Amino acid sequence: MRILWLSPGFAAHEQDYNCIPPLQLLAKALQCEGVEICILALGYPFDAASYTWNGIPVQSCYGKNKSRFRWINWWRMQHFAQKMHATSPFDVIHSFWLGPCWLVGRHLARRWGISHWTTLMGQDVLPQNRYRFLLKPRHCPKLIALTHFQNLLFEKNTHLKAGHVLPFGIDPQEIPGALSEHRPIDILGCGSFIPLKNWRLWLQTVALCKKSNPNLKAVLIGDGTQRAEIEQFVKQFELQDTVTFTGHIPRSAVFQYMQQSKVFLHTAQFESLGYVLEEARMQGCQLVSTPVGIAPEIAACASTENELSALVLTLLTGPLRKVEANSWSIQDTARGYFDLYAT
Repeated sequence: MRILWLSPGFAAHEQDYNCIPPLQLLAKALQCEGVEICILALGYPFDAASYTWNGIPVQSCYGKNKSRFRWINWWRMQHFAQKMHATSPFDVIHSFWLGPCWLVGRHLARRWGISHWTTLMGQDVLPQNRYRFLLKPRHCPKLIALTHFQNLLFEKNTHLKAGHVLPFGIDPQEIPGALSEHRPIDILGCGSFIPLKNWRLWLQTVALCKKSNPNLKAVLIGDGTQRAEIEQFVKQFELQDTVTFTGHIPRSAVFQYMQQSKVFLHTAQFESLGYVLEEARMQGCQLVSTPVGIAPEIAACASTENELSALVLTLLTGPLRKVEANSWSIQDTARGYFDLYAT
């Protein structure tokens, strides 16, 4: 089975672990199922490059263009895809996000007469996504949501529903053999410093927890456009001696911090899945989150700083609870996709 993946971005090299980790894990797992994958990356890497990633051919479509020239990248994606298909025909096209890659994939699938699957990955299910107006009911059986939460939002905003729900699973090889009970970090947060992640609520929750636990230790992993504003919130809530910033760090280092943390606090306004929650649970953290993505299924959930802080303090003051092993692996995800590709 030969599959063409169309994605806004993909890892630029084999050490680029932070670029959409679930896609990287899924690509490797599908390889193990005997699937031959070729990847076209529309927006990242920025350099014009054709390269091999863990045995998989990847072609960048020169993504670093100004917005008014993005149509050129779309044309390049089609051009590269046509050359690949002429050399060795594809059986299936799989696009990620309901956006330009979906549009290109739909066009190529019609031309070649093959199946086209699309995974709804994030904010593409929200009302501001203009591509939703191009959807027809006939497209729905080939749409894949990551969670039931995401699919319900998609249905609310489009009056259409994805035909399948298939979450990204965890790679069992990344689960530590033994979890340490020595966890000097009380609260951990991790993510891009953007408004959607709602770091003000995260810091307000930490500040309330500090009132009951003056020696509280919190760590915030990440970086982004909102960094200066977040630092101002830290001063406003008098958390300079409580919250430590790590900046942008490798994925392996993120796991090390998770292994040292008691509670992983997640306060995003929206998540389609919230893969970081699965990663934190895999490393032994107790989970407290806003009710987004997969959180209602695996975390203690609340929406306000008072409710969130109460949940965090309960977990911090109680005995360390054993975290149940993840029941859904990336191999399960790969087998699910393999079955869809084969239909």
